[in-house]
Amino acid sequence: MMDHFWEVSIQHQFATALAMLRDAIQRCPDKLWDDRTHGTPFWHIAYHTLFCTDFYLEEAHDKFKPRDFHEIRSQTLPGRYDWLDVKEVDTPAQPYARKQLFDYADHCRDKCDQVFSTLSEADASQRCGFPWYDLNQGQFLLNNLRHIQHHTGQLALILRRNADVGLPWKGKL
Repeated sequence: MMDHFWEVSIQHQFATALAMLRDAIQRCPDKLWDDRTHGTPFWHIAYHTLFCTDFYLEEAHDKFKPRDFHEIRSQTLPGRYDWLDVKEVDTPAQPYARKQLFDYADHCRDKCDQVFSTLSEADASQRCGFPWYDLNQGQFLLNNLRHIQHHTGQLALILRRNADVGLPWKGKL
């Protein structure tokens, strides 16, 4: 049955990707957490990844409720965004605490479990609730998974290059 595929296979990949992200957050040395020497600090990339995971696990963009510690634009990585009301975005002055991001990762994992426990093949073939993406829900969830993996890889590289800290591969939980 295909519905079982979504819950067992894809949910498992989300869980392991989030576990690797959580591991990267845990392994980040304090001196690297808010280091802005080489660009966007570690915590900001981790927060951006978790925020997008949380946001894109919603049924639709207008159903999302940010976490209580969220600050406007803190989810957006530094850069120029001509389509936003604020064209230039920078990293917030005050970093989020590691505990906040651990808790946020746990929240995302729980939300992931909820989404996949009810996802049917019919649901997966419906258009996603984010009009700026022309994808069905199944494709959109895989897009979200790739986003987690992309930034976790970026964080793993930061850890290796700047602190000689490795991030072990997780094949299963």
